[in-house]
Amino acid sequence: MAIIIPATAVLTATEPMTNQWLYKMRWLLLLPAAFALHLAVVSAFLAIGKSAEVTAQENTWLALADKLSFYNPNVDEAIARYERERAYLVAPEQRDEHLQYAMQRWESAQQKRPLWPYYKLGAFDIAVVMDAPEDEIQKRFADIVELAPNERGLDFGLLTLSMYAWNKLSEEQQAWVIERIRTTAYDTRVKVFESADITGVKLTLCVRLPWGMVKNYCRG
Repeated sequence: MAIIIPATAVLTATEPMTNQWLYKMRWLLLLPAAFALHLAVVSAFLAIGKSAEVTAQENTWLALADKLSFYNPNVDEAIARYERERAYLVAPEQRDEHLQYAMQRWESAQQKRPLWPYYKLGAFDIAVVMDAPEDEIQKRFADIVELAPNERGLDFGLLTLSMYAWNKLSEEQQAWVIERIRTTAYDTRVKVFESADITGVKLTLCVRLPWGMVKNYCRG
């Protein structure tokens, strides 16, 4: 014999389940909004921190962005840049500590975004400033060139830094730099020449680059 269950009983039984489901769905629907708010707050702290004057003190805004963020290479980059400049405002005996921290943040950014060559360039800059060993300089240089051999946006930083690390580059890397200087933008080449004046690489550029390109620079 069939059992007849009143419709009201079915509705009564399913109402609590329906309410629970709607409650859970409400929170799921709020997640995108909460995530967007989180990103907005981190971005705001990051923007304020990046625009703040560099001092010998910790950048409070960047520190807040760092605490709130997760897996954000932009925060790593901002802190690395700040610490690099901060290193020259603190006591000399504390300089290496801040430069090493800047290097850590560049490397953290690389891990999060390994195909972005500008993070490698930032790390190369710190290595040059800290007078890293020849093998480290050559490896970091090679990593940049291998990752982005045709990225012209790297020219200014990479070529300028190469003037400061010239004697630690391999012969092949020096040849690459010379060829890159020959084909880079005029404004970049001027800045590279200025760095070469400072580092004593001027004569090398005068000898190895086409005379028509360097005669005004080398006659001075």
